Amino acid sequence: MRLVVTKKDRYIYSVLFDDNNQPLEMAAEHADTPSRLGNIYVGHVNNIVKNIDAAFIETEGGCMCYHSLKEKCSYLFGPHANNDRLCMGDYVLVQVEREDIKTKQPSVTGKLQFTGKYLVLVHGMKGVRISNKIKDKEENNRLKVLFSNCENENYGLIVRTNALQVSNERLKAEEERLAALYRDICTTGVHKSKGSLLYQSYPWYIDLLRDLPQDQLTEVVTDEEEIFAAFSDYTAQFQPEDTAKLRLYKDENLSLAALYSLQKWEKEALSKHVWLKSGASLVIEPTETLTVIDVNTGKAISGKKAGDETFYKINEEAAKECMRQLRLRNLSGMILIDFINMESEEYNEKLMRLLKELAAKDRIPVNVVDMTGLRLVELTRKKVKKPLHEMVAE
Repeated sequence: MRLVVTKKDRYIYSVLFDDNNQPLEMAAEHADTPSRLGNIYVGHVNNIVKNIDAAFIETEGGCMCYHSLKEKCSYLFGPHANNDRLCMGDYVLVQVEREDIKTKQPSVTGKLQFTGKYLVLVHGMKGVRISNKIKDKEENNRLKVLFSNCENENYGLIVRTNALQVSNERLKAEEERLAALYRDICTTGVHKSKGSLLYQSYPWYIDLLRDLPQDQLTEVVTDEEEIFAAFSDYTAQFQPEDTAKLRLYKDENLSLAALYSLQKWEKEALSKHVWLKSGASLVIEPTETLTVIDVNTGKAISGKKAGDETFYKINEEAAKECMRQLRLRNLSGMILIDFINMESEEYNEKLMRLLKELAAKDRIPVNVVDMTGLRLVELTRKKVKKPLHEMVAE
């Protein structure tokens, strides 16, 4: 995989390409207004609305954020807290867990998380959890034993998939770094004023470098010296093995955006229609409450007699492209896919198994729920960042 980062029209574009130079993920962030996602603030509880079981918490710059009281948190309060429960007027440390999307305000949590390449330290969690994607029993046992003495009453650890086959020394070093950062914020944060920014998360392109397995990312290319310096600083501190993958592109005759056809890929990623090699197509319609994807046979069966075997081949191709488009466009929430109807239950079950296999490859949690009585496939994708069409529209 190759990560390409460049500036265009006051936006920072980040595109992750696969080995066939097809874009897998794309984001456009305003260069002057970085995302708040992952930031930690001293929040001020402005209001508590009991009938929706929620609190509205003010953060930096008067930004009002939503917080669900159904989420059981072990809060870190500032001075003069009334009790262990949130009350109006309280100062509390919160982290942005979801950006503002359409008409919805940003969402914050009291479960502060500090993410490294191999571990996630979570305030208020108990013990250690190993990633479900680590299937190797020996590795699972090694990691459990390594962190078996993590009995801190204030936080717990999540061992990420990237920890697979990583040395004990490296994993423990990251645990110590995250714990030191956590202690520093806990100690100083409770004495800061309302709205103070305590921790600023990394830009999306740095997150990608951190989150992708080391053996998958082959190159990181940018033509911006400031961005290259940010990559260099990060890898020097935390991922020295990836420093050699960084490249500063310089060519006055051909821009980086033109070299990788970013304008073309952006246009396709924002298009309502997606054509498949078979001649079939997808129609992608994001709405206020959900995203609907319709699979059309189009030219794929034009003038031909078609049965379930033919329909399955088209649905198989469509399923792969649907899951790619969800990741590329960062579509989230509830998603309905109207595949071509197949009478055979065997083919329908095969299609559902394929979707679950594809969903497991997404970095964002995807849940393939079910196929309804009307043969609509329902799935959900966790809302974290804004979808691409909203980023560009802004």
